[in-house]
Formats: sequence, structure tokens, C-alpha cells
Amino acid sequence: MYRLQSGTDEDCLLFRKIAEQGHFGGRPGHSRQGTYAATPGGLLLASLNSNDPARVAEMLDRARERWDALPRAERLLDADPEGLFAGLRRAERFYPEDGLVLHVYSRDLPRSSDADEEPSRSWNQDYAWFMKAEARRFLPDAPRVGQYHDLPTALVSRLVRCHLVDYVRGETWPWDEKDIETARLTCHVTGVADGVVSLRLEGESRTSAEGAWSVRGAADSTPTLQARGFDARLEGSARYDLTREIFTAFHAVAVGTRWGGTRYNVRHDDPGPAPMGVAFTLAGRGPSERVAPAFFSAYDWEAGTTAASPSSR
Repeated sequence: MYRLQSGTDEDCLLFRKIAEQGHFGGRPGHSRQGTYAATPGGLLLASLNSNDPARVAEMLDRARERWDALPRAERLLDADPEGLFAGLRRAERFYPEDGLVLHVYSRDLPRSSDADEEPSRSWNQDYAWFMKAEARRFLPDAPRVGQYHDLPTALVSRLVRCHLVDYVRGETWPWDEKDIETARLTCHVTGVADGVVSLRLEGESRTSAEGAWSVRGAADSTPTLQARGFDARLEGSARYDLTREIFTAFHAVAVGTRWGGTRYNVRHDDPGPAPMGVAFTLAGRGPSERVAPAFFSAYDWEAGTTAASPSSR
């Protein structure tokens, strides 16, 4: 989001053209948070900044009505005659076609047996990417039943830093290397048959950070002493086809206790400690499943993308 709000590529300029027609139009500052419906050419149909499903649905209905009323020439962008979008630097150009792509779902978990005491169980989603060579490192070089293999430090560290984070309700930022106290993922070879390796995954992670930052969103820019963290156990299973060199199944969960908040993750009224879970499953290969991980700039894949600004924390 920060890249779209401040970058100079054509897609960033197009986004800001659309956003300036919407609910934040004309306001100072970078933030243009919200949901936007627009034509390919940049004509805004409707916009809203709300996480209320009913209000979002109403906004989309308004957008559809306006779309239906537009002449065809105003609906479509038939071509890009000036080649404006040919050189975009979006992180999606690094999508690992032959690697491992995972859905990542994070959500609050039940806190008691009394349903009346439960807050709404918010959830959010992201993607995790591994290049082909990285995916292969989940396995020993020559897998044999009974082997135990630790995922290399660099890979499990990236998994923890970028994906075991509390973005259940809103935006946050990844962990720093120095915030990692424990990070381990062990892969146990439970079967090898017809070139397919079956794995059981088991691990643990603990991250924590202390410092001064705001936790009440745009309403508060005054840093105060804070602490945040996530202490979790990891378990799962997977299957890898040695002939095709791909994962054919992947299911894993990280369940534990999170605490604290960041500026935009909306934990000011729910700092915990409280239970949280993160689930990983194989993603498909459709266009909507090629979105780059939220913290791709922390992957160190030399993407040239803009890292999150400290002001967005």
C-alpha cells in the first residue's frame, strides 16, 4: 500500500488518480486507505473506508449502477498506446512459477467456553512464496523414512518474520531479525512411495519487541512505550513429488499467544495476551492468487520494491 501511495510507477500514479476522486480526495498526507471501484482508465465509480461488510456491499452496488450507466467507451481501456504499463516494477513479476505458493490465513481463536464473552473472530489473509530451490530445502537431499530435517535458518526466519505476525484486524509490520527469540521448523520424513515424500512438520517460534510507537491508528501519532509478541507452536503435513519437483499437498498451522499492538493493526482495545492462529495451505495458480506477500520487500529477493515506511507503523 505504501508503494501505491508514494511510488512513481504508472500503476502508483493511476491509483492516486483514482483515490483523489474518492473519500480521501484533497486531504493532506499519504494515506488513501479504503476500497475503490474504478474503470481501467481511472474513473472512480465509488469508494469507502470501512470494514463493515454491509457498507462495502452497498458501495459496490452503487459502483455497479454507475458502471452500467456508462457508455462503453468510458468503461474500457482498449489499449495502452503509450506503453505506460510495460515497465511496471510490481513485486508480482517475481511470482515463483515453479516454486511453492501458500495461502496464509490469520485469525483470532476462542478464548473461553462462554460464547457471550467472545469478541468477533476477525481474520485476514496473505500469501507466502518460496522459489523452487527453497521449496526443495524442506526435504533432505536423499529422503528416507524416519529422517528428521531442519528447515534452513534463513527460510524459517523469513517465515516467522514475514508471516507469523498479527495482521488479523489490520496492518502491521514484519519482525526484525533481532526480534526472533526462537525459530525452528523440523520436517520428519514419514513415507516415500512412488517418488512422493510424505512429511510431518513440527516447530516453534517466539518473537517479541519493545519500544515506543503508537497503537491507535491515525488518531494518535504520539509514541508511547509498547511491547508486542507472538509465541507459537507449529504443526502440519505435506507431500512432495520428487519427479515433478513440486509440493502436491501442504497443511500447517501456527497456534499460540499474541500480545501488544502496532499503529494500524487495531489492537488498542484488545492488547491481549490472547490466542491467535495462522494457517498455511497450497494456493492455486489463478490470477487472484498471484498477489505478492504483504512483506515481500523483506524477502531480500532484490525486487526493488519500496519497504514499508516507519510512518506507516
